[in-house]
Amino acid sequence: MAELSPQSPLSIGEAEELLDGLPVVPVLSGSIEEMKRMRAQVLAAGIPVLMGCPPGAGKG
Repeated sequence: MAELSPQSPLSIGEAEELLDGLPVVPVLSGSIEEMKRMRAQVLAAGIPVLMGCPPGAGKG
């Protein structure tokens, strides 16, 4: 099994650049605070991530 090496933390802007034009797949739901905390943890690990709310979510 390949050994994982630590990655440098990413900023939101760097993650957006890395993921620009790639398909985005919804995988989680939760409160805004939970999503912000998870995004910070993932970026700190050097993994590009985008989190947002799909159009029309939360209405109804």
